[in-house]
Amino acid sequence: MGMNKALLVFIVASGFLLFIYANSSVFNRHLAQKDVPERLAAAAALVHRNQHPHHHQHHEGKHRNGTATVGEDGTGDPSQAAVAAASKLKRVKYVSKGTNDTEYNIFLIYTKESQNMILHSQLELFLRSLLKYSTIELHLHVITDEQSERSAEELIKQQIERFHRTAFYTLYDVRDCAEKISDIVHGMMPLFNYRSGSYYSDALFLLSLGLHRIVDRNMRRAILIDCDVVFRASVKELFDQFDQFAPDQLFGLAPELTPVYRHVLSRYRMNNPQTSFGSPYYLDKVPAATDMQPLGKDVPRGKKAPASEPRHHGYPGLNSGVVMLHLDRIRRSRIYEEIIKESTVKNMAEKYSFQGHLGDQDFYTLMGFEFPGLIYRLDCVWNRQLCTWWREHGYSDIFDSYFHCEGTVKIYHGNCNTRAPE
Repeated sequence: MGMNKALLVFIVASGFLLFIYANSSVFNRHLAQKDVPERLAAAAALVHRNQHPHHHQHHEGKHRNGTATVGEDGTGDPSQAAVAAASKLKRVKYVSKGTNDTEYNIFLIYTKESQNMILHSQLELFLRSLLKYSTIELHLHVITDEQSERSAEELIKQQIERFHRTAFYTLYDVRDCAEKISDIVHGMMPLFNYRSGSYYSDALFLLSLGLHRIVDRNMRRAILIDCDVVFRASVKELFDQFDQFAPDQLFGLAPELTPVYRHVLSRYRMNNPQTSFGSPYYLDKVPAATDMQPLGKDVPRGKKAPASEPRHHGYPGLNSGVVMLHLDRIRRSRIYEEIIKESTVKNMAEKYSFQGHLGDQDFYTLMGFEFPGLIYRLDCVWNRQLCTWWREHGYSDIFDSYFHCEGTVKIYHGNCNTRAPE
């Protein structure tokens, strides 16, 4: 009988302890953290809230993807708010200015991390330099895949915490993006691709040409930037360049700083020796022995134009490491819709005997020469490329005339896996 009483007391005591444990904060916190990734799996925005208390209050109301959080009135989802408070991070979808707080939209592509040993370190340096110099609230838009998504998010969180910045981010699935530009990919890849890989791999090289189809229709402006760049100035100064666009300009790109298009256009240049297509941007830096010709009024080879005369530039092509997109104009542009059609692109390529291998950059280069009024010429200091591959591959005598860039560098571009100065 005594044994039965002892067993009964033990059972009652165990049940009481289990009840307390199940309602403890530790147990609840564990459930909340486990549940959040499932609820917040949609594209997201990230906000560091220690440095900006006003934004803390502003973002407590309602998630921009429609999911409620705890507000000052006590409504909403307590578990979600508890996790947001613990991590100081929040995930929401992109919405237009007024509820999203910023229209400084920066796009980057981060995919196949496991197949690229240096991609992780490139993105880390990209984010570190971007946030170090930033003077504005940014919205990062990351086009990624399943294997790279988590790593990208972790890097963003680390750098936001490090610099105590306010920023948002949105994630896009690369497969969804590729489907939305399938017609562009189909028409251009045979002309602008060195070798054919998978469909989604090919689509990445042309993604900027159809970005206006992928993003929210209320987004007006954006800048697509390669991960292998290092900032030396606030990106706000780059966004300010939109104010310099002429009414018909849709894109903004800096000149290519290697003779890659001199090489690609060798047949066309042989038949058209007076062309500026494929010549260095700074014509007065061209060695006197070369056959470069200026665009417009002639300047003697190897000599600078008089200070009283406007400086003439050549057209070496464009580099797509930094692409400014005036999205609302692109959506409305009938001429652009005609230019990106397969027949138009094919005609341009045939006209210049052009067989490229650099994706969207090849298209911008052709469009920039055939339709120069559509592209704003961004100064080379906003895309100071560092690749010297062509110097060792047949163009050592003229390479420096292409590689020249004047002015204080704002963005270094470590293309060809060149290490950009930190």
